Amino acid sequence: MALAKVVVRIRFKPISLRRVILGIHLCLGLTAGIFLAILGLTGSIMAFEGDIDHWFHPELWYVTPNPHPLPENDLVSIAQNRFRPARVFAVQFPRAPNLAQVMRMTDGTIVYLNPYNGSVLGDTVGISDIDQLLIYIHQLHLRLVPDPQSAPQLAQVGKIVVSVAALLLCLQVPIGLILWGRRKRGSIASPWLYFRDAHQLIGIYASLFLWIAAITGILIGFDFGEKFFYDITKSSPPVPLQPFQSVEISGAIPILADQVLEVTRRTMPGASAAMMFMPQRPGGSFTVLMRVPEETSQNVHSSVTVDQYSGKVLNVRNYLTDSLGYRLIRLNRSIHNGDIFGLPSHILVSLSSLMLVAMVVSGFVIWWKKLAR
Repeated sequence: MALAKVVVRIRFKPISLRRVILGIHLCLGLTAGIFLAILGLTGSIMAFEGDIDHWFHPELWYVTPNPHPLPENDLVSIAQNRFRPARVFAVQFPRAPNLAQVMRMTDGTIVYLNPYNGSVLGDTVGISDIDQLLIYIHQLHLRLVPDPQSAPQLAQVGKIVVSVAALLLCLQVPIGLILWGRRKRGSIASPWLYFRDAHQLIGIYASLFLWIAAITGILIGFDFGEKFFYDITKSSPPVPLQPFQSVEISGAIPILADQVLEVTRRTMPGASAAMMFMPQRPGGSFTVLMRVPEETSQNVHSSVTVDQYSGKVLNVRNYLTDSLGYRLIRLNRSIHNGDIFGLPSHILVSLSSLMLVAMVVSGFVIWWKKLAR
């Protein structure tokens, strides 16, 4: 009779709330672990997506700054004379004074120019191996498929999987904090408990950044993300940029690139030129992409379109006058990829992404050791 009571007592021993939460944490981790590891690895690289080519090819990119760069029309002429009969169709202006200016030619050649003395630092044709690798990494991060065009259906499924993984990470962070709250260990106790303590320690220090990355990733990955921003702000997406035609004047000579830049500076004071597209036919126009200080994203939205003969402004698109919903969407992306504060936030995003990988690995080892007991 006494033995029966003991058996019943053991059999119906209530499960603690902590064990339930720990079980949920484990199940979610095992479900999303491999995908979170991929997101962490690719995200740590993508944080420096705009700088990696500079680091691998410093001879093409880095120059000694000078207070007086050459006139833009001189730089365009140097490129066109050197690579004739190709013409410049786009000029990419550097964000930092120690970087080269890039000229994109009509034959696919990319020319790297020192904007202070006009020397040609080098040229490339097509996509470099580094750029192609970064494209694959970017697509892995977004869709788990390096080349979505080769497997569009698989890429569509991958996009959903990535979004769900971000959702599970969003749940994992507060669950992990709850579990840590019972122990409150802020250091590694012993080599025997290394992985468990490391898992908790990394989780505490990275929790805020991982949670922010998860939330912003959810709003990017799921289709309802953009709709959410437009709905809460009661606004609408911006109108797509349309081509504007210059008024052809018989015998007229197109204005110079420096004149175009001067018009854009007067039109949008405080903004800086990010890229200029040159007209390639008589009815074409100049379009200059402008970066306003409030726009933190690498990809700019503001632009000024100028008639190539009269210099008249044909269209202005200003990020500051865009709908609030659109600006919040861009801000969300800037936070997610680390553009928000430049290099410091890129470093932070990269480190937190690597911490996510460490969390996955240490969590798997903890589970495996318990399984092996």
